[in-house]
Amino acid sequence: MEALKMAQGLLFTKDQIAQANSIDLIEFAKSNGYVLENGGRRALHAKQSGGLYFFRDSNKYYHFSTDTHGGPIDFVMQFWRMDFKEAVAFLLETSLPQHIPSSAPKERGHLLLPTKAPNYRRVAWYLIHVRGIEPEIVSRLMHEKKLYQQDKTGNCVFIAYDTDGTPKYCSLRGTRPERPFKQDREHSDKSYPFHIVGSSQKVYVCESPIDAMSHATLAKLKGQDWKADHRISLGCLSDLALERFLQYHRINEIIFCLDNDHNATFRDGSPAPNWGQEAAFKFAQKYNDQGYQTSIEKPFRKNFNEDLTAIRQAKYEAEQAIREEECEYEH
Repeated sequence: MEALKMAQGLLFTKDQIAQANSIDLIEFAKSNGYVLENGGRRALHAKQSGGLYFFRDSNKYYHFSTDTHGGPIDFVMQFWRMDFKEAVAFLLETSLPQHIPSSAPKERGHLLLPTKAPNYRRVAWYLIHVRGIEPEIVSRLMHEKKLYQQDKTGNCVFIAYDTDGTPKYCSLRGTRPERPFKQDREHSDKSYPFHIVGSSQKVYVCESPIDAMSHATLAKLKGQDWKADHRISLGCLSDLALERFLQYHRINEIIFCLDNDHNATFRDGSPAPNWGQEAAFKFAQKYNDQGYQTSIEKPFRKNFNEDLTAIRQAKYEAEQAIREEECEYEH
């Protein structure tokens, strides 16, 4: 039986949904007031849009500020604040009864944290031995209840709080290297940053909690005091979490430590922009204009965890070589 979508008395067939999703997204954006300029060989950039790009070949969009992407239906759902059924009807120019105005914000549900495991051994093993994080950093974050192990699954659970200590954002990360998994908990608010607290007026801005922990570890390996400076993660390539952080912390210097997506590709294998570094450059300019001292710290590999694990591996191989030489000498 053909799958149907019901919209307050209206039925949409697969063909109708496909028709809505095949509407020329670039022309649709232009007709709705977006001013587009060249954004690269494959894309158009919408001016004053928070990093909104439309791709000619795929009929898709990507928005830096909200880290959202997709086709025409996804675009209408995101920017007109409609649900799936309303978006399809809107694109098909079909009126819906009791239509929710595009300006009406949707109420955010209550964030429910995953059940805690009786111990955190798997998470500790994964972060320390697989990801190379310093045990001291893992222990501190567990003590501050910003990190724990999910019951049954063994996932890492990273939490961000508001100023009253209420959990507002929760990110899950799998601990099986052979089966990568990451997901934000339903009703998470990405405008609340995962935060490794410092005492200075400097903050390092990373994309993920593991990147922030890796950056702190690299500082410790260099002989620096990793507790001195703040580190936050955005959870994506939106700076909403940074904006909120700056409201409550006295900061004069911001260092952007976002991913180095130099090998990024589109689904068809063609080269894609270096999303992380483009965002870092844009944010550095934005906050410099606001009076902050800004700079960019780019990882050598894709991210700072890959840099960290490469250093750990090189050290391990060097130690193994020394042990082998010692054994040969003893014989």
